[in-house]
Amino acid sequence: MKAYMSHGLSWVKEHIYIAVILFLYQLLWGFFVYRFIDGAVLPVLQRYPDPAPTEMTARLFLAESQFILMKTNDYLPFLWTLAAFVFIRLLLTPFIRAGVFYSMARQSGSGLAFFEGIKSIWKPMLLLYWLETVLIALPAYWLVPHAVRQFADRPTLAAVMTDTVPYAALWLLGAWVVRQLFLSMQFGAASELSILHALLQGIRRMAPLLGLSAIFAAIALLTGLLFTAAAMFWTGLTALILQQAFPAVRTLLQLWGLSSRYSVWQQSGTEEK
Repeated sequence: MKAYMSHGLSWVKEHIYIAVILFLYQLLWGFFVYRFIDGAVLPVLQRYPDPAPTEMTARLFLAESQFILMKTNDYLPFLWTLAAFVFIRLLLTPFIRAGVFYSMARQSGSGLAFFEGIKSIWKPMLLLYWLETVLIALPAYWLVPHAVRQFADRPTLAAVMTDTVPYAALWLLGAWVVRQLFLSMQFGAASELSILHALLQGIRRMAPLLGLSAIFAAIALLTGLLFTAAAMFWTGLTALILQQAFPAVRTLLQLWGLSSRYSVWQQSGTEEK
């Protein structure tokens, strides 16, 4: 694992411009999402009873909210905007992956490999990413109605959680494995290999791929906790700097994790030869 992580870190150092591009993209995306959430949530909070509500005022607030949702169409602009955000995300992510994975497959290429990848392989990346998203979301077609029925039949939240959490855990585990399999196919598309050949390479190296994925997930979680704790301890300007720096660190960790897993996947093809 150490050798793969070292190789992945070397790639990130050589392609730091990609990290800068992704950081700016996430910064802009986060700004627009924040403005959307602020515009949707703030008007609701302004109507919340102040000072602290009594039981009657809280019920009136909930009744008013229910009336607005069921008897008016005031919420439709927010739903359409949310759908637009989801669609744009589904559209942009494959282009970004195309550039990143193409750069990994051509490590000795020029600094424009990222943009060449977007131009060259965006179609297979788009198809694979959308298929991956559909397969991962498919269990929700059964799980969400099941959870709603359990919530209606069971008297307590604890009983509902006991029944639905195991299924949700299996869903997350399956999504994790599916994610690694499609990652292998996307690596293959960037390396100009057949999808089946790339998938078989990923299956042969599934154990280290899952291991590296778990390691980097733990590193990302620990880093987030450290940044949060530091921002709470050092308030003021220091906290602001830490909050602004964390997305950049998160981007570097994401690229490091992807490049390390590409190294694992690539070695499988080398061993086969």
